[in-house]
Amino acid sequence: MKIAVLGIGGVGGIVGGALAKNHTETYFYVRGKNLDAIRRRGLMVQSALLGDFTVQPKLAADRAEELGLMDVIFVSCKGYNLRAACESIAPMIKAETLVIPLLNGVIVSDIMRPMLPSCLLADGIIRVFSHLEQPGHIVQSYGPCSVILGMRDGGIPQKLEETAAIVDKAGIGTTLSDDILADSWNKYMMMCGNSVLFCCCDGPAGKVREHPDHMELVRAVAGELIAVAAASGVTMPADMADRYTENFSKLAPKAMSSLYRDLSGGKPPNETELDHIIGRMIELGRQYGVPTPYHKAAYERFAAK
Repeated sequence: MKIAVLGIGGVGGIVGGALAKNHTETYFYVRGKNLDAIRRRGLMVQSALLGDFTVQPKLAADRAEELGLMDVIFVSCKGYNLRAACESIAPMIKAETLVIPLLNGVIVSDIMRPMLPSCLLADGIIRVFSHLEQPGHIVQSYGPCSVILGMRDGGIPQKLEETAAIVDKAGIGTTLSDDILADSWNKYMMMCGNSVLFCCCDGPAGKVREHPDHMELVRAVAGELIAVAAASGVTMPADMADRYTENFSKLAPKAMSSLYRDLSGGKPPNETELDHIIGRMIELGRQYGVPTPYHKAAYERFAAK
């Protein structure tokens, strides 16, 4: 089975590295200095889960035509690059190709569907703390690394089952889900909710908790997410707001999301995932007629900068 990984950064690097070490038909779609480094010396991986190793894929290239048609493609990129990524992999896709996004957001397949040729399009959720230390060098210094894969309709086609087995055998714990909608919303709630709070208060978790009404603020943000999820057909657990509030209270004072780190660090909004994460929630609220004032306030604080 020919498996390609687009984007050899923190997420794509750990997945691609694990696959290349254990699955001979692994290909990297990668560009720039990262491609040069991998071609020269391979992909170096330092992982608390997988150990330290250096590996070469079957082929690393920056042109889809050079890589050829694929059976499976993992898409790992930032949300603002998603359209370009979909356009890039189009020549690698046939009707039977399984495409799996591994990036921030909620039900990313809904966004990707109109951008891709006819294919088998899944959704993927990855939980990992890893980063690109330098070109050709991936570090996962702590924590687990696991993946949930599923189809929007709840089915589990054979190719998805086979792919999950390959990824799991490579050392990344992989679960097949018959309710990827709920799984996706569960992760999105934490990621998006936290980013909204950091943006609204313009600071990390400790500054949010200095807000005199921070408990009400946290619950209000959670309430907006829960309401939009419900309007889209996903019922969150009855205690989700309580669980979210409790989890937020346990964050380290300096904890912040990568989105807020990018925005507060001065990155132009269109070079961050502001639209893909918070903007997506606002758009879904508009679509389903659910007010999202806190998400809009967080978005507007940085959108015009």
